[in-house]
Amino acid sequence: MPAVVAVLVLRYFLQEVFEVGEVATFGEIGSVITGVTLILGFMLGGVLSDYKESEKLPASVAVALSGFRSTAHSGLLAKDLDVSLVNARISKVANAIAGWFVGTNSEEEMWNSLSDFPALIVDLEKAGMASHYVGRLMVLNGEINTTLNRVAVVRNTSFVQSGYVLMSILVLVLQGSLAIVSFPSSIMSWIAPSVLSLAYAYLWLLVRDLDNPFGHGENDGKGSGADVDITPLLNTVRALNS
Repeated sequence: MPAVVAVLVLRYFLQEVFEVGEVATFGEIGSVITGVTLILGFMLGGVLSDYKESEKLPASVAVALSGFRSTAHSGLLAKDLDVSLVNARISKVANAIAGWFVGTNSEEEMWNSLSDFPALIVDLEKAGMASHYVGRLMVLNGEINTTLNRVAVVRNTSFVQSGYVLMSILVLVLQGSLAIVSFPSSIMSWIAPSVLSLAYAYLWLLVRDLDNPFGHGENDGKGSGADVDITPLLNTVRALNS
């Protein structure tokens, strides 16, 4: 909305205050619109591919955590050992992971907490857990690490930085062009720039928002509407704490 207001205010001052005539027709800025559309389409397609993958990651972490505790319990019960030996340690790691997703823990704190899983596996093996259970725990620990590493990469990197620079410049040029372009109808000379300015500003913001689907800790913990759903992970963590 601020972009629309800026375009309309600039258009008003140029035409009514400084009496600068409309210096270009809508057809003449068609090449600018085409260029902006192409780069926005390219950037949107790129971030959407990462976004679709990112939607699956929280659930993958949740399944692996739940499987880790179930396997540990099964291995301990098979040897008539107390399962409470692992509950607190698994819950601590799960809470650290959930805290990292929602922004209350740093990435370093999360990895430090997760480093307890290999030590836990060793302790379980020393306690007499069967080797096939130990092997399964090692696989699940690897899956958790792989998935969280992927989340960290998506979270910490942006899609084609040079593309963002070009996209921002072209959108800015288009917004300026909409302030000086002429239309056959006096009514459309205000409606069309408003609609186009809003559409392209929204797409620019959408691309930047989708580029980080794990921004749950941003905006004072409110995140954004484009963040992926982490409910499966939070539900699993609550279950592990119960």
